[in-house]
Amino acid sequence: MPTLSEAVARFPLVPRPRPTCRPLPQRTRNLTALAQSAADTKNPVTASSVYNQAALLASDAGLPQLAAELCHKHAHAYLHAAPLSAETAIRALEPVVNLARLQLRAQHGDVGLGLLLGLFEAVTSSTALRFADVVVPADLVRTAAARQEVRAWLWRILLADGSRALTAAGLWNDALAHVREHQGIGARMLDGRQIAVVASLTNGETATAAELIARTEPGDPWEAAVTACLHALCHRATVGLDQSEKNELANTVLAIPSQPGTVLFGVRLALAALNAVDTGPAADRIVHALHRRITLASDGVAAREAHGDPQFRALATKKELESCQDLVEACGLGSGELPAPLRRGLVGAVEISDQVIRRSLREGAMARADTPRLGS
Repeated sequence: MPTLSEAVARFPLVPRPRPTCRPLPQRTRNLTALAQSAADTKNPVTASSVYNQAALLASDAGLPQLAAELCHKHAHAYLHAAPLSAETAIRALEPVVNLARLQLRAQHGDVGLGLLLGLFEAVTSSTALRFADVVVPADLVRTAAARQEVRAWLWRILLADGSRALTAAGLWNDALAHVREHQGIGARMLDGRQIAVVASLTNGETATAAELIARTEPGDPWEAAVTACLHALCHRATVGLDQSEKNELANTVLAIPSQPGTVLFGVRLALAALNAVDTGPAADRIVHALHRRITLASDGVAAREAHGDPQFRALATKKELESCQDLVEACGLGSGELPAPLRRGLVGAVEISDQVIRRSLREGAMARADTPRLGS
C-alpha cells in the first residue's frame, strides 16, 4: 500500500489547461501551423501561445536550456515596449513565470518560489526586477488599474505554482503558511483548501482534516471528485476503506470526463484515487480505464505520469505498460535531444511569432502616438 506521503504527493489537484503532449513530429507541425495562423491574422496572442508551447516542448524533451532561451527571447519581445496594457503585460510576464516553472521542474523549488515572490512584489510596488538577462521594468504598465489587474493574475499564479514549489518537496506546513499569508484558503476545494486538508493529514490531525472536508462548499464535479479522494484518505488513515467505499470512489473519479487540456489532471486524479484504494476490483477498474483514456488522448505526459506510478505498474498488464512506454518515447519525453528537422521547425515557428509580437507592439505605439489628445 502506498504511504500517506506517496498518496498525497499529487495534491493539490486543479484542472489547469495544459496542451496535449502529442508525438514530437505532430507537436512540431502543430507549432508551425499555429505560427502561420498568428502571422496570417497578425495576432500576438496566438504568437505568444507558439512561444509558450515551444518552451514547453523543449522542457518536455529534456532540453531545459533551450526552454529557458525561448522564455528569455519571448520576454524580450514584449518588455522592451513597456509601459504596456494589462493584457499585454500579462503576456509579457508569462515567459518569466515559465522560467520559475522551469526551476520547479528542475527541483529548484526555492529558486522558483523566490522568482515568483520577487515578481509579485515588483509589480505590487512598481519596482524593477532582474532575473538573469530579463529585466521587468518598474513602468511595466500604463495605469494603476492595469497594475491591479496584473497583480491579481500574479496572485493566482503565486498561490498555485508557489505552493507547488513547497508541496513537491513534501513541505506541507510551509505550503499551508504560504497560502495563509496570501489569503488563499477559500471555502471550495481549490488549491488552498486542499493544502490545508493534506497538511492536517500529514500532521496526524485527521479530525481537523475531516472537518475541513465536511465544511467544504460544493463546486464543480471535479471538486467533488477531489473531495472524495481526500475523504477516502481520511478514512484510510483511521478506519480503513471497505469495498463499497472503494467502488464509490472509483465511480466518482471515473465519471469526470477527459477533455482536451485537462487530460493530465484527470490522470493524476485517478492515480490519487488508485493510491487511496490500493488493490482490488476498484483499483483494477481505475487502471484499465486510465490506460484507455491515455491511449485515446495520445498524451505522452499522461502516459509517463501513469507509468511512473508503482501502483499502476503493479496492476497494469504488460501490454498496457508497453503502450504507455511507447507513447512516452514517441513524444521524446526526457530524451535530451530534438532531431534537426524538428528543431528547425520549432525555431522557424518561434521566429515568425517573434516578428508578429514586435510588429504588433510597433503598430500599437504608432496608433497611440497618432491619437489626438484632449485640448490639442
